[in-house]
Amino acid sequence: MCDRLEEAFDVCGDRALRIPTLVRYMRGEGYEDVFGHHGSDRHRRLKELLINDLDDSLRKQPGETIEERWNNLMDELDCQERAEKGVYLIPWDEHRADDWQNPGVVSSRPNQ
Repeated sequence: MCDRLEEAFDVCGDRALRIPTLVRYMRGEGYEDVFGHHGSDRHRRLKELLINDLDDSLRKQPGETIEERWNNLMDELDCQERAEKGVYLIPWDEHRADDWQNPGVVSSRPNQ
């Protein structure tokens, strides 16, 4: 998936990795209600949009950067309303993590 995001949005590997890392986190603690119950319509829809067809889902969103597109997708899917932790990505030029496992998220939408 990272390769597809790198190519589709012309971003470096570390930048592309932020989104699949966050999707993985969204399946765990603090994000239990984002996908909904296993087998539910919401679960199937989000699995399709955020896992199987992530690059296409992002391509369909407005925005100049991959982060803007992701944040728009999170709004469209009402993900932050269902999460205890942040789902919005901060802009890449503000991301200062030295660990790839920190995608740089916040719970209120950053101004971009």
